[in-house]
Amino acid sequence: MILSGIGRRYAVALFNAALKGEVADQVHGDVTSFARLYADNARFRRFLESPSVPTEAKKELILQSVGDRASGLFVKFLLLLIDKKRLSNIQAVAEAYTALFEEREGILEVRVVTAVPLARDLETRTREVIERQTGKQARLFKVVDPGIIGGMILFARNRIIDGSVKHRLEAMTRQLREVRVH
Repeated sequence: MILSGIGRRYAVALFNAALKGEVADQVHGDVTSFARLYADNARFRRFLESPSVPTEAKKELILQSVGDRASGLFVKFLLLLIDKKRLSNIQAVAEAYTALFEEREGILEVRVVTAVPLARDLETRTREVIERQTGKQARLFKVVDPGIIGGMILFARNRIIDGSVKHRLEAMTRQLREVRVH
């Protein structure tokens, strides 16, 4: 996952503060839970994003709804986002924080694209190979795309391993076009 922009900058600051305060695990739970609440509750989100609602009213809602359920660091962070009018970036912050947290924990997110649903035994073998090759715990996100015809495509960080039948056919077509017949 490529993360950049405002969400990443805020996530890096929050992550570094959480590491320093030794609350990275708790803040990870806080940020993911709050991002889910924010995304799922349209009324809550509209209130917090409304320019007609005073900043103090937004802060009061955060303190009442999250204040005693989350770490002090995360609550202060939310209040800062309100002051900076950046609360709408909370989903990007949560995704970037999760990426930083998982990197530190040795978890590798891998998107696996197959033409048909991945059989359980093949999923297990794929996970084992990835973990053996990377030394990290693999978390697979399975995607079905009949357009690849067969085989598998793996996306992990900035690497793509394309073992699809479609890719192989395209490569063969390119090679055949390059062959000169005498």
